[in-house]
Amino acid sequence: MRRTLILSILIWFCLSAAVPPLPVSPNACSQAYGANLPDPLPGWLQPVEQPADLQTAQSFELLAGHLLKGAIVDGSRCPSGGLNVDGSPNACGLETSRDEVFRWQNRYDAAIQASASEQNMPAKVLKAVIAVESQFWPAANWAKGEIGLGQMTEMGADLVLAWRPDYFQAICSQGLDKAACAKGYGGLDLAAQRLLRGLVLKSIDTTCPTCQGGVDPARGDQAVTVLTESLGASCRQTNRTFWLATGKRPGELLSYEDFWRLSLANYHIGTGCVYQALRHTGNPSSWSAIAINFPAGCGSGAEYIRRIEEQIIP
Repeated sequence: MRRTLILSILIWFCLSAAVPPLPVSPNACSQAYGANLPDPLPGWLQPVEQPADLQTAQSFELLAGHLLKGAIVDGSRCPSGGLNVDGSPNACGLETSRDEVFRWQNRYDAAIQASASEQNMPAKVLKAVIAVESQFWPAANWAKGEIGLGQMTEMGADLVLAWRPDYFQAICSQGLDKAACAKGYGGLDLAAQRLLRGLVLKSIDTTCPTCQGGVDPARGDQAVTVLTESLGASCRQTNRTFWLATGKRPGELLSYEDFWRLSLANYHIGTGCVYQALRHTGNPSSWSAIAINFPAGCGSGAEYIRRIEEQIIP
Protein backbone atom coordinates (compact mmCIF):
# COMPACT_ATOMS: atom_id res chain seq x y z
CA MET A 1 0.00 0.00 0.00
CA ARG A 2 1.56 3.24 -1.14
CA ARG A 3 0.83 6.62 0.42
CA THR A 4 1.24 10.25 -0.67
CA LEU A 5 2.84 11.19 2.62
CA ILE A 6 3.03 14.99 2.73
CA LEU A 7 -0.45 15.66 1.40
CA SER A 8 -1.89 12.90 3.56
CA ILE A 9 -0.46 14.47 6.70
CA LEU A 10 -1.81 17.91 5.76
CA ILE A 11 -5.26 16.47 5.12
CA TRP A 12 -5.20 14.55 8.41
CA PHE A 13 -4.55 17.74 10.40
CA CYS A 14 -7.12 19.78 8.47
CA LEU A 15 -9.82 17.16 8.86
CA SER A 16 -9.32 16.70 12.57
CA ALA A 17 -11.22 19.95 13.06
CA ALA A 18 -13.27 20.12 9.86
CA VAL A 19 -15.78 17.37 10.52
CA PRO A 20 -17.49 16.21 13.72
CA PRO A 21 -15.91 12.89 14.69
CA LEU A 22 -17.74 9.70 13.92
CA PRO A 23 -18.69 7.48 16.86
CA VAL A 24 -16.19 4.71 17.48
CA SER A 25 -17.85 1.48 16.45
CA PRO A 26 -16.89 -1.82 14.85
CA ASN A 27 -19.35 -0.86 12.08
CA ALA A 28 -16.97 1.82 10.84
CA CYS A 29 -17.76 1.73 7.12
CA SER A 30 -21.55 1.93 7.28
CA GLN A 31 -21.25 4.83 9.75
CA ALA A 32 -18.66 6.58 7.61
CA TYR A 33 -20.95 6.33 4.59
CA GLY A 34 -23.40 8.72 6.25
CA ALA A 35 -26.68 7.52 4.71
CA ASN A 36 -29.08 4.60 4.82
CA LEU A 37 -27.62 1.40 3.42
CA PRO A 38 -29.26 -0.40 0.49
CA ASP A 39 -31.56 -3.25 1.50
CA PRO A 40 -30.56 -5.85 0.64
CA LEU A 41 -26.85 -5.16 0.49
CA PRO A 42 -25.08 -5.98 -2.78
CA GLY A 43 -23.90 -9.58 -2.72
CA TRP A 44 -20.21 -8.77 -2.41
CA LEU A 45 -20.87 -6.64 0.68
CA GLN A 46 -23.13 -9.12 2.43
CA PRO A 47 -21.92 -11.12 5.44
CA VAL A 48 -21.16 -14.80 5.07
CA GLU A 49 -22.57 -17.37 7.46
CA GLN A 50 -19.67 -19.80 7.55
CA PRO A 51 -16.05 -20.08 6.34
CA ALA A 52 -17.06 -22.54 3.61
CA ASP A 53 -18.92 -19.69 1.90
CA LEU A 54 -15.55 -18.08 1.18
CA GLN A 55 -13.94 -21.07 -0.51
CA THR A 56 -12.15 -20.36 -3.78
CA ALA A 57 -10.25 -22.52 -6.25
CA GLN A 58 -8.09 -20.14 -8.25
CA SER A 59 -4.70 -20.62 -9.82
CA PHE A 60 -2.36 -18.26 -7.97
CA GLU A 61 1.02 -18.34 -9.68
CA LEU A 62 2.81 -16.18 -7.12
CA LEU A 63 1.62 -18.46 -4.33
CA ALA A 64 2.61 -21.56 -6.28
CA GLY A 65 6.09 -20.14 -6.81
CA HIS A 66 6.55 -19.50 -3.09
CA LEU A 67 5.35 -22.98 -2.20
CA LEU A 68 7.83 -24.52 -4.63
CA LYS A 69 10.75 -22.30 -3.61
CA GLY A 70 10.07 -23.01 0.06
CA ALA A 71 9.94 -26.78 -0.56
CA ILE A 72 6.41 -26.86 0.83
CA VAL A 73 5.60 -28.46 -2.51
CA ASP A 74 8.08 -30.98 -3.92
CA GLY A 75 8.83 -29.95 -7.48
CA SER A 76 11.68 -32.42 -8.02
CA ARG A 77 9.78 -34.29 -10.72
CA CYS A 78 9.43 -31.12 -12.78
CA PRO A 79 12.02 -29.43 -15.03
CA SER A 80 14.10 -26.99 -12.96
CA GLY A 81 12.23 -27.99 -9.81
CA GLY A 82 9.00 -26.59 -11.24
CA LEU A 83 10.30 -23.02 -11.48
CA ASN A 84 11.21 -20.69 -14.31
CA VAL A 85 14.31 -18.51 -14.12
CA ASP A 86 12.27 -15.59 -12.76
CA GLY A 87 10.89 -17.70 -9.90
CA SER A 88 7.45 -18.19 -11.40
CA PRO A 89 6.12 -21.75 -11.70
CA ASN A 90 6.40 -23.54 -15.02
CA ALA A 91 3.49 -25.61 -16.29
CA CYS A 92 4.62 -28.70 -14.38
CA GLY A 93 5.20 -26.70 -11.19
CA LEU A 94 1.77 -25.12 -11.44
CA GLU A 95 0.10 -28.48 -11.83
CA THR A 96 2.17 -30.10 -9.09
CA SER A 97 1.33 -27.33 -6.61
CA ARG A 98 -2.38 -27.15 -7.47
CA ASP A 99 -3.68 -28.99 -4.39
CA GLU A 100 -1.48 -27.04 -2.00
CA VAL A 101 -2.43 -23.75 -3.66
CA PHE A 102 -6.07 -24.64 -3.06
CA ARG A 103 -5.35 -25.39 0.60
CA TRP A 104 -3.37 -22.21 1.20
CA GLN A 105 -5.88 -19.88 -0.45
CA ASN A 106 -8.55 -21.22 1.89
CA ARG A 107 -6.56 -21.76 5.07
CA TYR A 108 -7.46 -18.31 6.44
CA ASP A 109 -11.18 -18.48 5.64
CA ALA A 110 -12.15 -19.16 9.27
CA ALA A 111 -10.07 -16.21 10.50
CA ILE A 112 -11.50 -13.96 7.78
CA GLN A 113 -15.09 -14.92 8.58
CA ALA A 114 -14.56 -14.51 12.33
CA SER A 115 -12.84 -11.12 12.05
CA ALA A 116 -15.39 -9.83 9.55
CA SER A 117 -18.27 -10.97 11.74
CA GLU A 118 -16.78 -9.39 14.88
CA GLN A 119 -16.30 -6.01 13.18
CA ASN A 120 -19.34 -6.19 10.87
CA MET A 121 -17.21 -6.00 7.74
CA PRO A 122 -17.70 -7.79 4.39
CA ALA A 123 -15.72 -11.02 4.50
CA LYS A 124 -15.63 -11.37 0.72
CA VAL A 125 -13.89 -8.00 0.47
CA LEU A 126 -11.32 -8.99 3.09
CA LYS A 127 -10.48 -12.17 1.22
CA ALA A 128 -10.30 -10.35 -2.11
CA VAL A 129 -7.86 -7.77 -0.71
CA ILE A 130 -5.61 -10.58 0.55
CA ALA A 131 -5.81 -12.33 -2.83
CA VAL A 132 -4.72 -9.18 -4.65
CA GLU A 133 -2.10 -8.06 -2.13
CA SER A 134 -0.30 -11.33 -1.34
CA GLN A 135 -2.08 -14.29 -2.94
CA PHE A 136 -2.31 -15.71 0.59
CA TRP A 137 1.45 -15.97 1.09
CA PRO A 138 1.91 -14.43 4.56
CA ALA A 139 5.63 -13.66 4.50
CA ALA A 140 7.19 -10.27 5.20
CA ASN A 141 9.38 -8.42 2.73
CA TRP A 142 11.20 -6.03 5.05
CA ALA A 143 13.40 -4.76 2.19
CA LYS A 144 10.29 -3.41 0.45
CA GLY A 145 8.53 -2.66 3.72
CA GLU A 146 5.51 -4.82 2.82
CA ILE A 147 4.40 -7.14 5.59
CA GLY A 148 1.90 -9.96 5.88
CA LEU A 149 -1.23 -11.05 4.07
CA GLY A 150 -2.35 -7.47 3.45
CA GLN A 151 1.17 -6.30 2.49
CA MET A 152 0.97 -3.59 5.13
CA THR A 153 3.50 -0.77 4.97
CA GLU A 154 4.62 1.66 7.66
CA MET A 155 2.10 4.19 6.34
CA GLY A 156 -0.57 1.49 6.53
CA ALA A 157 0.29 1.06 10.19
CA ASP A 158 -0.01 4.84 10.56
CA LEU A 159 -3.50 4.68 9.04
CA VAL A 160 -4.85 2.08 11.44
CA LEU A 161 -3.27 3.66 14.52
CA ALA A 162 -4.59 7.12 13.65
CA TRP A 163 -8.14 6.11 12.77
CA ARG A 164 -8.92 3.12 15.03
CA PRO A 165 -8.51 4.41 18.60
CA ASP A 166 -9.33 1.12 20.33
CA TYR A 167 -6.70 -0.65 18.27
CA PHE A 168 -4.25 2.17 18.98
CA GLN A 169 -4.75 1.70 22.73
CA ALA A 170 -4.17 -2.05 22.47
CA ILE A 171 -0.88 -1.53 20.63
CA CYS A 172 0.18 1.48 22.69
CA SER A 173 -0.10 -0.47 25.94
CA GLN A 174 2.57 -2.85 24.63
CA GLY A 175 5.18 -0.13 24.15
CA LEU A 176 4.31 3.03 26.11
CA ASP A 177 2.97 3.98 29.52
CA LYS A 178 -0.62 5.01 30.27
CA ALA A 179 0.19 8.71 30.31
CA ALA A 180 1.61 8.55 26.79
CA CYS A 181 -1.25 6.42 25.47
CA ALA A 182 -3.79 8.87 26.91
CA LYS A 183 -2.52 11.47 24.40
CA GLY A 184 -3.81 9.46 21.46
CA TYR A 185 -1.75 8.65 18.40
CA GLY A 186 -1.75 12.20 17.06
CA GLY A 187 -0.50 13.55 20.38
CA LEU A 188 2.64 11.42 20.45
CA ASP A 189 6.02 12.59 19.26
CA LEU A 190 7.44 11.17 16.04
CA ALA A 191 9.71 8.69 17.80
CA ALA A 192 6.83 7.20 19.78
CA GLN A 193 4.67 6.98 16.67
CA ARG A 194 7.49 5.20 14.84
CA LEU A 195 7.81 2.74 17.71
CA LEU A 196 4.12 1.88 17.55
CA ARG A 197 4.16 1.46 13.79
CA GLY A 198 6.97 -1.01 14.23
CA LEU A 199 4.96 -2.95 16.81
CA VAL A 200 2.05 -3.19 14.38
CA LEU A 201 4.25 -4.55 11.62
CA LYS A 202 6.05 -7.00 13.90
CA SER A 203 2.70 -8.34 15.09
CA ILE A 204 1.87 -9.54 11.57
CA ASP A 205 5.35 -10.79 10.65
CA THR A 206 5.19 -14.57 10.08
CA THR A 207 8.94 -14.99 9.59
CA CYS A 208 10.09 -18.28 11.15
CA PRO A 209 13.57 -19.52 10.17
CA THR A 210 12.90 -22.97 11.63
CA CYS A 211 9.52 -23.42 9.89
CA GLN A 212 8.98 -25.02 6.52
CA GLY A 213 9.18 -22.36 3.85
CA GLY A 214 10.51 -19.86 6.42
CA VAL A 215 7.04 -18.78 7.57
CA ASP A 216 4.67 -19.70 10.36
CA PRO A 217 1.29 -19.59 8.59
CA ALA A 218 -0.63 -19.79 11.88
CA ARG A 219 0.55 -16.26 12.70
CA GLY A 220 -1.25 -15.05 9.60
CA ASP A 221 -4.50 -14.95 11.59
CA GLN A 222 -3.25 -11.78 13.30
CA ALA A 223 -2.66 -10.17 9.91
CA VAL A 224 -6.32 -10.84 9.06
CA THR A 225 -7.42 -9.01 12.21
CA VAL A 226 -5.16 -6.04 11.48
CA LEU A 227 -6.34 -5.89 7.87
CA THR A 228 -9.96 -5.78 9.06
CA GLU A 229 -9.09 -2.88 11.35
CA SER A 230 -7.22 -1.17 8.52
CA LEU A 231 -10.15 -1.30 6.12
CA GLY A 232 -12.37 0.18 8.83
CA ALA A 233 -9.76 2.90 9.31
CA SER A 234 -9.71 3.57 5.59
CA CYS A 235 -13.50 4.01 5.52
CA ARG A 236 -13.30 6.57 8.32
CA GLN A 237 -10.45 8.43 6.66
CA THR A 238 -12.27 8.39 3.31
CA ASN A 239 -15.33 9.97 4.94
CA ARG A 240 -13.20 12.84 6.21
CA THR A 241 -11.34 13.26 2.91
CA PHE A 242 -14.63 13.30 1.00
CA TRP A 243 -15.93 16.05 3.27
CA LEU A 244 -12.81 18.13 2.82
CA ALA A 245 -12.95 17.80 -0.97
CA THR A 246 -16.69 18.26 -1.46
CA GLY A 247 -18.28 19.60 1.74
CA LYS A 248 -20.60 16.59 1.73
CA ARG A 249 -20.82 13.15 3.32
CA PRO A 250 -20.14 10.25 0.92
CA GLY A 251 -23.74 9.01 1.16
CA GLU A 252 -25.01 12.29 -0.27
CA LEU A 253 -23.33 11.61 -3.63
CA LEU A 254 -22.11 8.02 -3.84
CA SER A 255 -23.80 4.64 -3.74
CA TYR A 256 -22.65 2.40 -0.89
CA GLU A 257 -20.84 0.17 -3.39
CA ASP A 258 -18.94 3.14 -4.81
CA PHE A 259 -18.06 4.36 -1.33
CA TRP A 260 -16.49 0.97 -0.71
CA ARG A 261 -14.57 1.21 -3.98
CA LEU A 262 -13.27 4.62 -2.97
CA SER A 263 -12.30 3.39 0.51
CA LEU A 264 -10.40 0.45 -0.96
CA ALA A 265 -8.58 2.78 -3.33
CA ASN A 266 -7.73 4.95 -0.31
CA TYR A 267 -6.26 1.87 1.42
CA HIS A 268 -4.08 1.21 -1.61
CA ILE A 269 -2.90 4.63 -2.85
CA GLY A 270 -3.61 6.92 0.09
CA THR A 271 -5.71 9.88 1.07
CA GLY A 272 -3.64 12.40 -0.89
CA CYS A 273 -4.43 10.64 -4.17
CA VAL A 274 -8.10 10.28 -3.24
CA TYR A 275 -8.39 13.96 -2.32
CA GLN A 276 -6.88 15.09 -5.60
CA ALA A 277 -9.14 12.79 -7.62
CA LEU A 278 -12.22 14.08 -5.82
CA ARG A 279 -11.22 17.69 -6.43
CA HIS A 280 -10.48 17.03 -10.10
CA THR A 281 -13.79 15.23 -10.59
CA GLY A 282 -15.88 18.24 -9.57
CA ASN A 283 -19.08 16.25 -9.01
CA PRO A 284 -17.89 12.89 -7.62
CA SER A 285 -21.20 11.07 -7.88
CA SER A 286 -19.84 7.71 -9.02
CA TRP A 287 -16.71 5.59 -8.81
CA SER A 288 -16.36 5.63 -12.61
CA ALA A 289 -16.21 9.43 -12.58
CA ILE A 290 -13.61 9.47 -9.81
CA ALA A 291 -11.48 6.66 -11.24
CA ILE A 292 -10.57 8.57 -14.41
CA ASN A 293 -9.39 11.57 -12.40
CA PHE A 294 -6.56 10.12 -10.35
CA PRO A 295 -3.47 12.27 -10.95
CA ALA A 296 -0.06 11.08 -12.12
CA GLY A 297 1.42 8.64 -9.65
CA CYS A 298 -1.99 7.52 -8.41
CA GLY A 299 -3.29 5.67 -11.45
CA SER A 300 -2.97 2.23 -9.87
CA GLY A 301 -6.05 2.99 -7.77
CA ALA A 302 -8.50 2.17 -10.56
CA GLU A 303 -6.58 -0.97 -11.54
CA TYR A 304 -6.53 -2.10 -7.91
CA ILE A 305 -10.33 -1.93 -7.72
CA ARG A 306 -10.66 -3.80 -11.00
CA ARG A 307 -8.49 -6.61 -9.65
CA ILE A 308 -10.49 -6.81 -6.41
CA GLU A 309 -13.76 -6.91 -8.33
CA GLU A 310 -12.41 -9.77 -10.43
CA GLN A 311 -12.15 -11.77 -7.20
CA ILE A 312 -15.67 -11.21 -5.90
CA ILE A 313 -18.12 -9.78 -8.46
CA PRO A 314 -19.41 -12.26 -11.07
